[in-house]
This record gives sequence, C-alpha cells and structure tokens, in this order.
Amino acid sequence: MLKRLEVRNLAVICEATLELGPGLNVLTGETGAGKSLLVDALALLLGARSEGLLGPFGDSLLVTAFFQGEGEERILSRRIGNRSTPRIDGEVVSLKELQEEAERWLSLHAQHTAIALLSPKRQRELLDALLPPGLLQEYGEAYRKHQALLAEKRTLEEALRAKTEREDLLRFQLKEILEANPRPGEDQELEAEAQRLRHLEALRERSGKAYALLAEGGALDLLQAALRELRAGSRFDPALEALARDLEGALEGGRAVARELEDYLESLEGDPSRLAQLEERLSLLERLKRKYGPTLEEVLRYGERAQEELKALEGGEERLLELERALRVASEALYKAGERLSEARLQAARKLEKEMETELSALGFPKARFQVELKPLPEPGPQGLEEVLFRFSANPHLPPAPLSAASGGELSRIALALALLTGAEAPTVVFDEVDAGIGGETAWKVAERLARLGQVRQVLVVTHLPQIAARATRHLRVVKEGEEVRIEVLEGEKRIRELARLLSGQYTEAALAHARLLLEGNGHLVQDWAEAQE
Repeated sequence: MLKRLEVRNLAVICEATLELGPGLNVLTGETGAGKSLLVDALALLLGARSEGLLGPFGDSLLVTAFFQGEGEERILSRRIGNRSTPRIDGEVVSLKELQEEAERWLSLHAQHTAIALLSPKRQRELLDALLPPGLLQEYGEAYRKHQALLAEKRTLEEALRAKTEREDLLRFQLKEILEANPRPGEDQELEAEAQRLRHLEALRERSGKAYALLAEGGALDLLQAALRELRAGSRFDPALEALARDLEGALEGGRAVARELEDYLESLEGDPSRLAQLEERLSLLERLKRKYGPTLEEVLRYGERAQEELKALEGGEERLLELERALRVASEALYKAGERLSEARLQAARKLEKEMETELSALGFPKARFQVELKPLPEPGPQGLEEVLFRFSANPHLPPAPLSAASGGELSRIALALALLTGAEAPTVVFDEVDAGIGGETAWKVAERLARLGQVRQVLVVTHLPQIAARATRHLRVVKEGEEVRIEVLEGEKRIRELARLLSGQYTEAALAHARLLLEGNGHLVQDWAEAQE
C-alpha cells in the first residue's frame, strides 16, 4: 500500500506530505485547496505529462511515494525541471520502467490523468481475473513452444535459401586451409630460417672475422702463453694454480667455439631456391592468418568450425521436415488451448456484462449498458486468440461506445464496479471523480461500495460527499492558508465539523447534529441531508 506521498513545488503546493493508512482513505477540502493536485502527483509516477504543474517555488518539482507490502518496500520518485529524472529506490531509471513499477502498486481513476482502464491490455487483465485457474498458463506454454519452433524454422529457411552460396564459400575456405596444411608454430620456424638465408653474407662476414680472431689472429696462442706463465708462477704461489685452471677452461672453450665456427662457415652455403620456397610458404601462411585468424592455431580452429557448419547445412532439409511436423502438432495444440481460453472468456464476459449492469444501476446508471467485445486477432497472440474491448453507454438510446468516450465521473464508477467484481486492481486504488454528479441514494451506494473495496484494497478518494467521507477509516483534509498547503488528519470534533461543512457548507447546530448521526451510523444512515432539512 501507499504509506506516504511527498510533494514539492507542484503548482500551488510548495511542500506537502500525505500519510495514508489501510482501508478507505478520503481527502476533502475547499475547492482550490489542492486536493486533485495530489492525484496529479501520483499520475506523474504513472508517466503522465507535467504541463502546467511546475510551481513557482523552485526550478523543479519532486514527487516521492513510499510503498510497502508483503515484505517488500519501494520508493518511487520523479523530479521534473529542465529534464525528467525518474528513480526507483534512488536509482535512475527510464520513465517507462518507473511507470511499470508504479502500475504494480497503484491504480488511478480520474478524468484528467492517463487512465490504465482505457488500455485493451488492462481490460483483458480485468476479464481474465474471472477465468478458471490454469487456462492462461496452458495457453502461454503452448504459445511459447509454437513461437520457438516457428523462429527456428524461419532461421533455418533463411539459412537454406543462402545454402548453396554459403556451402560454396565454406568448401572453398576449408579446401584452402586443408591444402595449405599449416602446423601450429610453423610460421615462426620458417621465419627464423628465412631470416638466416636473407642475411647470409652478413653472417659469413661476422662469423669469419670471429674465427680469424680466434684461430688466425693469435687469440688462442695468447691464451696458451698466458696459461704457461701462470703454471710457471704457481710453483712459487699455489694461488696462481686456481687462476691457471680457470684460464685453461677458457682456452678449451675458445678452441671449441673456433671449431664450431669453422663448421658453421662451411655450412653457410647460399641456396636461392630454398629462400624462394620459404618466402612463398610464409606468404601463404600470412594470407591464411589475415583471412581466418591472427594465428595459425586460429586458422585451424576456423577450419574445424567450417567443417561443422557444412555438416549442419547438409542436414538442414531433414531438420526442416522435422520442424514442419512439430509445428503442425504445436499449432493444433495452440489453437485448442486458445479455443478453450476463448470459450472461458466468452462465459466470463457474459457474466461480467450482467453483473456490471446491475452494479452500474446501483451506482447511478439505471439504464446503462455494458458490453465486453471479444475481437478475433488475425493470428494467435501471446495472450490468446482475441482482443478484449469494454464498451459502455449510460443512455439507452445510444449504442455502447469504447470507454474513452465516457466522462471522468462515469469512468471512476465503472472502475469501482470492475474492481469489486473482478478483484484485479492494484494494492492501492485512487478515485478522483467517483462522486461527480451524484447524490441521494446513489451517493450512499457508492460510499458503501468504496468501503467494501477498502476491506481488500487500500483506497484513496477525493470527495465532496459526506456520505463517502463518513465511511472512511482515515479522513484527511487539505487546507490552503496563503501560499501554504497542509494536510491534516481529522478526528473527533474536527471530523464532525468537516462533515457538517460538506453537508451544508455551514457549521449550524442542525448540520453538526446530522454529521454526528452520519458518523455514528458509519455512513449507513439512509436519509440524506436534503431529506433531513425538509
């Protein structure tokens, strides 16, 4: 339910807080005090436009609603200034997300707001609340299965239409990879060999000079002479023996390097044909990597995927036949489930029509006609085989028309009747013009039904009728004093005085006495104020 509503800079309201309780909450006050503005504030959370609502007390208006129910709490807010900033629990969301979340908690019925009751979706939901359990779920499962098969069939058909072209491409790519037969790491090995052949002369020059310095330039002879001197000296100082051993190791290493360099120089033979082969192979591998992957490993994986896709395409016709058989079965199941749902909707529609006409007669429309039209869809939809449309006429000489043609007062009473008959309203239901143009016996019946709805929902009613105000479990009054608008909870004598004002516009002894009787009877007094004055 709605625990608290906070409003800042909304038209004539600088700042106001509305705290509600369970059951039937009524909001009264003088004309122009700002009662309907609080309904406008809730409408903003439901996505309503904000033209003319930004007040003079700042550069933005802010509406914040605190909801609570069944272990769950939500804070919904919308700031409007240079731009709209919707939030859920402090997190910025889209206006659509805010609207969808607000609709979970709140139903709003007023002439100057966007009314959910006018949407075919909401009308269908109200009718479906009267269906036997399980029918909607059964149809939904059949529809989802049918749609999944249909989507797979369309995808496969599209693939098969391009099958020949795709198969040719895959075969060409696979052939190109298989003929090249690359090995992981092969490009790195070949590049190292090609690098050696490309710089053959430089390698000969450098390695030849190194060999000459070692073998012909006397480097080894100098090391040998140095070794002899150290050994001669070691006879007098054993410390030189260790150095002699180190130098002997270096000498052996130098001789080994010289032998390897000699072999290396003999192996450095130029082979132009081998270099050409390497360059050609490396060029082929580079082309493969550019087309199929940055590495040869990726090229090989691409080839594996191409082979798998070819197999799948080759079996496409068989799968298509399987899908067509499965679709025929799924389509038959879908239409059977849809027909059962349609039949149940038709029975619920006829029952609702009768009950609505009875309710609407009690609510001041004695000649009203209410129709539920089930309009077939061209193809099965996610919610059934038909669209649900409500039609209404208060005049027996006019055919029932869509609810969009009804006035705000008519819509509010239609919504009240539907809420009582279907039980499909949100946890909090708000009525702004449910008492428009009614009085006498109708006022008592509207009040009684609002109180009944308040037993299963939280209800907020903006009203001028004492009959409705007297049935409230929580009575609030909007008071405007200069630029200040405040909301006060009425109890005891204050509530009696407000009921007297609603009864006669004055605080006479007769009005106060009648207000007490009205309150003591909890709204069940049959005789209205006009009759009491006669």
